[in-house]
Amino acid sequence: MRRHLGVANPAANVARWWAGYGRPAHGPHVGAIVVWRHHVGRITGRTADGRWIVKSGNDGHRVRERPRSVAGAIAFRWPA
Repeated sequence: MRRHLGVANPAANVARWWAGYGRPAHGPHVGAIVVWRHHVGRITGRTADGRWIVKSGNDGHRVRERPRSVAGAIAFRWPA
């Protein structure tokens, strides 16, 4: 995510760093950054059945875009 969004701070290599970045999104939406305890991604869309599509790095050792549960994730608006 750090490379994708051009964030220079090396602390952004740790997913939880992102939890304090940006402005609260008050829920998931396309374009929001979502942060779990050990992972971070960006919501890029929604499936026909309502699941959120998230693009993230280091997901199975590569960048992937796939439906994911955002339950328990912190969402914030980008740009910050």
